[in-house]
Amino acid sequence: MQASLAIHNGNLMIRRFTDAEYQVELQEMVVWTKSIAASGKLIATEPLEATGRYVTKKKVLSDGPFIEAKEGVAGFYIILANNMDEAVAVAESCPYVKREQAVIEVRPVLAFEKKSERNGYTANYFEFIIQR
Repeated sequence: MQASLAIHNGNLMIRRFTDAEYQVELQEMVVWTKSIAASGKLIATEPLEATGRYVTKKKVLSDGPFIEAKEGVAGFYIILANNMDEAVAVAESCPYVKREQAVIEVRPVLAFEKKSERNGYTANYFEFIIQR
């Protein structure tokens, strides 16, 4: 299975760090990320900026950073895991989680596969949509 790990609160904690503290924190996350990659479980990961926009049906946009927000999403990982327990174990090994500086939302990626008539390979959801 593929699992999404969304790191919540991390970007709010980072704002409180000095530059030196941030570099230590960053290095710990790099080591953690490399360990996931070395295990063959890492599909993708990206940090997110603290700024952004909220978009509603009425097209009302709110620019960030959202200082008043109690929670922010610092980044995400897409990993391979044999089951949800294994994905949770990866999340529990995160340095931010161990220090109670963040929580990680672990969710399975929706399994949607369709055999491609064009070339016979199994396509993921977005490849399927693009082929239509």
